[in-house]
Amino acid sequence: MDTARSINMQKRRERILTEARTIIAERGFEAFNLRDLAERSALTVPTVYNLIGNKDEILKALILGAFADFETEFGKHPPVPARELPVVITGILVALTSGQEDYFRATALASERIDNPQELLGKSGVLRTSYGNIANKLVEEALAANLLLGKISREMLVEQMVATCQLAFRDWAYRIISTEELRKASLKGFYIPLAADATESFHAEIANRLQAL
Repeated sequence: MDTARSINMQKRRERILTEARTIIAERGFEAFNLRDLAERSALTVPTVYNLIGNKDEILKALILGAFADFETEFGKHPPVPARELPVVITGILVALTSGQEDYFRATALASERIDNPQELLGKSGVLRTSYGNIANKLVEEALAANLLLGKISREMLVEQMVATCQLAFRDWAYRIISTEELRKASLKGFYIPLAADATESFHAEIANRLQAL
């Protein structure tokens, strides 16, 4: 009985989040409210609140789900040399956003509307958390492969990568740039910080890759 109840609760929770994504993606934040969400989910407002929480908690759940998808897809990818990781990372991002544009736009915009995101998502939000983990892996592997000199701290390189990619993703969410421009901007966001600490040969390789963009 407990298992059946848990499964039913999870299904209702997923239905709520699906409807929330649809409302935000189609109508914007002004149309997003718990009463409308409950009606579209065929539930009551107290049920929505008990299953997930208030509007802020629903937005947080959307964001966490979106970028959990990103990290899951990255984890599935076969290992590649460090120099190829930027291409893999941006490729996954573009594939996900192209396949679920409304979903990812909604969650990107939602991340700017929640109160105190640091409480749940860590410093500067979930995009920074997800990208930070992956950018840190990139820098670690580049150091291990002797592609970097190690003169610039890993933390500084990661911070610059994440900040640039976050800005590009925000511009994409607001339709300022296209998906292809998002890909190029994200690649630059990884390549340029790497170039600042790259060995001579890797620096030349990065310069060629940037020129090709």
